Amino acid sequence: MQAIEIVNALKTRKGQHVQIEWQRPCKTLKSFDGIIYKRTCAWVRSGISYANLSDVKDAIERGEREPVEGLPWGEWREGAVNFIIDHKGQEYIRLYPAVFNNLDTGEVTFLLDGKAATYAEVEPFILASEKRKDEPKPACFTVNAANILSIGK
Repeated sequence: MQAIEIVNALKTRKGQHVQIEWQRPCKTLKSFDGIIYKRTCAWVRSGISYANLSDVKDAIERGEREPVEGLPWGEWREGAVNFIIDHKGQEYIRLYPAVFNNLDTGEVTFLLDGKAATYAEVEPFILASEKRKDEPKPACFTVNAANILSIGK
């Protein structure tokens, strides 16, 4: 999808929870001769400001982090701040994980050469950077606009 289409769909839902589905190719071992896609369907919030998140404000107040500055990479698109980041000719959408526990988990599926596959089936072929990690949920993340398949099923 084009970033502006995504923003138009999200602007009326600024800060609300919305379900988004995206798909991207996985990085694989050089010896692997095929294509693996990772498809994610998750509840997210959009169009809010990172600096206005209560966890961020609280951490600044406690002295645990510095005040929020500009983006570490890319540039906010004029007229679409808090939505679109332009970086190296690509458009990215800034999203925030859902905050309600019943919306907390995303659904991840894999496609191996166009056919549904389990993580166990694709795990031997993907790079370590693609493998599951036991990390806390990020405060925000970006998705390449071209990878977004649907918004608000």
